[in-house]
Amino acid sequence: MIVINRERALAVVIRHDGQRVTLVPMRCGKLTAQHLAVAEFNREWQACDAPLAHTLETFQLHIASHGASREVASGLERLAARDQDVVASLF
Repeated sequence: MIVINRERALAVVIRHDGQRVTLVPMRCGKLTAQHLAVAEFNREWQACDAPLAHTLETFQLHIASHGASREVASGLERLAARDQDVVASLF
């Protein structure tokens, strides 16, 4: 899921277990994960209609130049693989 906040910061949700949300906000430098309670996440972030594949590609390019924590890198890789499997099953 791609989300945006009031400051127009874009983020990718890499985990949502119903009680906590882990997201990766786009920022300068190394990307790190942010962990929020669902209530706080719902107050601060809203869904965005940006295309998932394009957004993931942008985040991966940023990681290639600036780096990311292991949690972020593996979370985005899992999300990209899952999205690719969904698209591949359509054809």
